Amino acid sequence: MRRGPSRGGGRLFGWLAAVFVMSVLMACGGSGGDVAGVGTGGTGTVSSVVSMGPISGFGSVIVAGVRYDDSNAVVSDEEGNVRSRAELKLGMVTTIHGRADFAAGSGVAESIRYGSELVGPVEHVDLAGNRFTVLGAQVSVKASTVFDERLAGLAALRPGDVVEVYGGYNAAAGAYTATRIEPRTQPGLFRLRGPVSGLDSGQCHFSLAGVRVDYTAVPLSERVVLAEGALVQVSASRLPSGGLWRVEGIQPAQRAVLTGGESKLEGSISSLSSQTAFVVDGVQVDASAARIGGPLAVGLRVEVEGQVRNGVLLAREVESHDEDAADDEAFDLSGLMQDFDPLAQRFRLRGQWIDISGPVIFERGARADLGNGRHVEVKGHFDSARGVIVAVRLEFEN
Repeated sequence: MRRGPSRGGGRLFGWLAAVFVMSVLMACGGSGGDVAGVGTGGTGTVSSVVSMGPISGFGSVIVAGVRYDDSNAVVSDEEGNVRSRAELKLGMVTTIHGRADFAAGSGVAESIRYGSELVGPVEHVDLAGNRFTVLGAQVSVKASTVFDERLAGLAALRPGDVVEVYGGYNAAAGAYTATRIEPRTQPGLFRLRGPVSGLDSGQCHFSLAGVRVDYTAVPLSERVVLAEGALVQVSASRLPSGGLWRVEGIQPAQRAVLTGGESKLEGSISSLSSQTAFVVDGVQVDASAARIGGPLAVGLRVEVEGQVRNGVLLAREVESHDEDAADDEAFDLSGLMQDFDPLAQRFRLRGQWIDISGPVIFERGARADLGNGRHVEVKGHFDSARGVIVAVRLEFEN
């Protein structure tokens, strides 16, 4: 489970968007995606840095261990529609462009873009295995998975419920690790994002996360350059049938193209050629000069920080994380208390319910000081059954 940072940054269970560069058109081809140039340097404030991962806190938006001031950021969804800051939620996977001092764990966001991994109806729920199936793909639920307050945890999901899942694909587990799950009342097209495998260009077939895809119905002008490991998003108005999903659209699914400079990424190792050369969800990493915090393996979740040169992330540091490990302070939120209920002992911070009914360590204040309008910082863990952050530590701020 990831750990929200305290001012100087901390451990995060996170999930990164991958980076994959696609260009040339094939007989059925097209391409697209955001291009993000990044600055140079490894210490101090660096202009035009890119951080990618799930949101683990608010006050400022916390992503990949960095607390970004988002007060003037332009927020958009994966389709490029401008959104409000209020629509950013815990567990949403984001790409942040801005300025940052990674060592200090702080920065200023200029733009924030968020996107999910899949949208579709629940097919099967495995409570014992902490998994469920959508569009034929397996979704794994962890202790840190955030459920929208309209969903009372995994046990509340029913076959036919349409959900949107944020997170990332773990190749070793053969499943998506969910960082956030929301209900969808008007899904539009069903969608699935992931790395291509088992490509058969002659038959126009490939697999995404174990789902066999047929893309013969996709117009030639909309088909992208496909290759093993390429990150794409497929969509269709109909569901898979007979073990095959006949999709109607394909598009590149990289959330940013890194061209050089500084970047901080979190994700699962998808392939490993050596302990110093591996791929994190499409991003080539050279860790030959890095501090590495333990043995590496396919499927291991890592946080990588370094400088990008010629599309390769030259890592300074690689830190591994156990996504199944419990962390009582996984989330970090700060702001003004709202909707305080003294009987239930809960309140909202930036729209998220905070429960303080249990044991809480109070810093620079006491429980009697709680009230609407008080500026507090809360660290705690998520309770999916109640849809609340259970506070472990609370600090009153000026």
